[in-house]
Amino acid sequence: MKKMDKVNWKIAFFTLLGLLICLGLACMIMIVRFFPDAEEDYFVPKERGAEEASFVIQTDRSRLNTYLAKYLQEQESEMSYLIELTDEVVQFRSSLPIMGQNVPIEMNFFPAVAENGDLLLEVRSVAVGLLQLPVERVLQLVDAWVERPDWVNIYPGERLVEVGITELEVGENEVFSFRMVTFDLPNDRIELEMIANEK
Repeated sequence: MKKMDKVNWKIAFFTLLGLLICLGLACMIMIVRFFPDAEEDYFVPKERGAEEASFVIQTDRSRLNTYLAKYLQEQESEMSYLIELTDEVVQFRSSLPIMGQNVPIEMNFFPAVAENGDLLLEVRSVAVGLLQLPVERVLQLVDAWVERPDWVNIYPGERLVEVGITELEVGENEVFSFRMVTFDLPNDRIELEMIANEK
């Protein structure tokens, strides 16, 4: 009887494993076959503005991670997620409920500063569980379906997300605007310029 139980257990295990592999393959085929190719919309750098009175704000990964965590907690969102700066990448993490299990989602962005002071995030990888997805198609879906601020632009064909830091203006009558100066994660150096706008 024990030998029969062992055989039944193996059959059940391999059947479930086969179903999960088939489900993963079916998801990949759907993404590749039914979702559109990435649009040929290219990032065009904007020119830096004239010299203004400016103040440099300096921070590090730890402080910015603390600020991001607090900011994201205050936001109302249907899906909970985390954005964290590591010593190499900006990482987006969340999870999707699939068949009663929470499957992790992870996107890795490599940051760079554009000449005009905007932040450019190059998407190098997108994973759902152990499955690596095609970056261009995922960005195409995000661009089409996810609501985002006007100052965040997505360029699927270039695997690029542009965060328009220069478009952010704060204070009464939009007195201040910003420009990214340095975003160096390995050396833990992040600098932002706050510019006094002439009104």
